Parts: sequence; structure tokens; C-alpha cells
Amino acid sequence: MLCFGDNMYPINLVLTNRRCAVVGGGEVATRKILRLVEAGADVTIIAPTLTEKLTDMVKVNKVSWNKTTYSKGLLQDFFCVFCATDDAVVNRQAAAEARAAGALVNVASAPELCDFTVPGVVKRGSVTFAVSSDGASPAFVRLLRKDLERRYHEGFGEMAEFLQNLRQELIKSGDSSRTRELLWKQVLKEDIIQLILDKDLKRAKNEIRNSINCAGIKSSDSTR
Repeated sequence: MLCFGDNMYPINLVLTNRRCAVVGGGEVATRKILRLVEAGADVTIIAPTLTEKLTDMVKVNKVSWNKTTYSKGLLQDFFCVFCATDDAVVNRQAAAEARAAGALVNVASAPELCDFTVPGVVKRGSVTFAVSSDGASPAFVRLLRKDLERRYHEGFGEMAEFLQNLRQELIKSGDSSRTRELLWKQVLKEDIIQLILDKDLKRAKNEIRNSINCAGIKSSDSTR
């Protein structure tokens, strides 16, 4: 069962090729399925009818479709089960069966029945921003997600890629992990975030390179 507040433990799940079931084929189910497919999950939909978007996904084999209403015995051997029908009784029954079978359970309209909640997410390259209210107010989460979308532009993904490449160069320098850790603490200050927010990525990158050079560590990017 879901525990609220400080008892929640945020994680990022690796769902690549994991079997996930979604009970329901409406708009709520569609939003969840799109994110599951993006994460590489092996998705099975259990529903008598589907939205047009889901129908198209079935046609190109992005998801599997068990064309039936939920009934007991359909939720065996799944890693995650999402209950997203418009019938609270069906959602409760499906959640109970899935949990008994050892799956992690999410019920869209009943956080008290969940093993986990799904945060509002904004992706910028390899950077993921996530916001959650532990089920208290989905509407507030949507508002916060929209604010994140406006505030944190694609430049944050570009900067993450730049830092990843630079990190690999520093690893090749032969300095200890402790030295590199102290270096990053010195280099990545709050003013770098402001430069990215201002979309001044060139200056942000140059300041990072200069700080590294001043610390006496060279990278292949240092002369650019």
C-alpha cells in the first residue's frame, strides 16, 4: 500500500523489456501507455475498446492488446500493473489481484491503493525533472510540470551531454575520483545554472572549461 509524505522513496525504474499491464483503454490509460512505451516496457493492454491512438499503436505492434474486459486470472507474471478504468470497483479488484501476484500496482484515481505514484515529468535530453504531490493533488502537479516545461528549456539537455563528455575526458586524466569530485563541486556553481536559464550556453561551457584549466586538469575540450 502507498504510504504518504516522508515515507515515499523516489526512484527511477528501468522498464526496458519488463512486462507491464494496463487495465483500461481510455485517455488516462493512453497517457500512461505512451510513457511506458517510451521507457521501453513490454506493454499489454486489457480493455474491450481503445482510443484511436492506442489502436494505431496496436497496429504497428508497439503494444499488445487483450481485447476483453478485466476478469480474474489476467494479471499473472507482470512487473507493473496500472489500473486505469473508469470503474472504481474494477480498479480495486485488478489492483488486489496484481499485488497478490507480486506486481507493483498503480491505480490512477485511488492513490491509497497504489504501491507507487507516477510523477509529472519533463525530459530534457538525459535530464529528467519530476514533481509529485504523493497523490494529494494531480491538478497541482500538472501546473508545476507546465512551469518546469517553461523554465527548463532544451539547453539543459545539451549541457548535460557536454558535461558527460567532459567527465569522460577527466576520468582519462588519471586523477582520483576524490579529486574529480572536489573539482566538480568547485566548477558547478549556481551561476552556471543561471547562465543556462538565460540560454547563454557558450559562456557556461567556457566558464566550466576555464575553471577546470585553472585547477590544473586538462581535457581535450580545453582548447576549444
